[in-house]
Amino acid sequence: MELKKTKQPIMGLAALLIVFFHLFPLSRSNDTINSVIRYIVMTGYVGVDIFFFMAGYMAYFSKTDDYFQYIKRKFKNVYPIFIVSCILFIIMGKLSITKGLFTVIGVDFIINGGGSLLWFIPGIMVFYLVIPFYLKLVRKVNNASLFGLSIVVWAITMVLLESVTDNHSINIFLCRLPIILLGLMLAKYEGRWKTNYKLVSALLLLGLGVFFTFKFAYMVKLKFLISEVFYIAVIPYVMGIIMLADVIFTKIKSYLLNSLGKISLELYCFQMIFGSLIFGVVIRYVNSKILAFGIVFTVILILSYLISTGRKRI
Repeated sequence: MELKKTKQPIMGLAALLIVFFHLFPLSRSNDTINSVIRYIVMTGYVGVDIFFFMAGYMAYFSKTDDYFQYIKRKFKNVYPIFIVSCILFIIMGKLSITKGLFTVIGVDFIINGGGSLLWFIPGIMVFYLVIPFYLKLVRKVNNASLFGLSIVVWAITMVLLESVTDNHSINIFLCRLPIILLGLMLAKYEGRWKTNYKLVSALLLLGLGVFFTFKFAYMVKLKFLISEVFYIAVIPYVMGIIMLADVIFTKIKSYLLNSLGKISLELYCFQMIFGSLIFGVVIRYVNSKILAFGIVFTVILILSYLISTGRKRI
């Protein structure tokens, strides 16, 4: 793969999937086109898995020797927009000041997992806090062996946690750890994959992934030993999307998705904060839900771009 070159449009694609998952108005029609659209939208949560894979993959190339400088850099990249989002929610009356404080410091994420506001950001920050230590092992031990051992340790830990606690909210993050670890392992092979091999692998994984996702992570979610384990079932689907996108974006420039990739974090935050609110206002004045979605997406896009531009200038 050549994900260092195609990172931005893939991140843009992931952001787009998440926006569609949360905001796109689905038709009740069961014709083929609407059924396909429904499948893509209702499995759009895999955009988060794509983000996590890319975070793991790109972390492999990060300079982590100076731990505190690394954490400082990552904190500045992802946390200010999270803090601003929490403040906006407090102002809007959707969070109390105490709840907002617990959210910012990550306590609410640990307790409520996916129920915590913008849980993805404290989740990725936890990853950044730990990854420098893991990378030291990656560079000393056989990559594939370490990945296999890590998955075994993860599985045993998850089964034990399942038996000792009734609160499995944090599993929405913990069940994404395998895709992060897979990203770290595959990063070692950056630039070594031939295009034909990537394309064949992508299509096979995508076909297998669509089947597994449809069977275990679409209308009915897999429940086996571990809560939220269906996120493991979507890994072939996620990898098929990433590899196919890598092949396409290596050959074809996507200025739209590349632009979305640059503001993906802002899009993630603002569609959660303002998406439903703006949609509720717009739908009063237009008769089409699709048109309302288009207007909402445009507003969030402009807002995300303005905030991103302003943040970079500070």
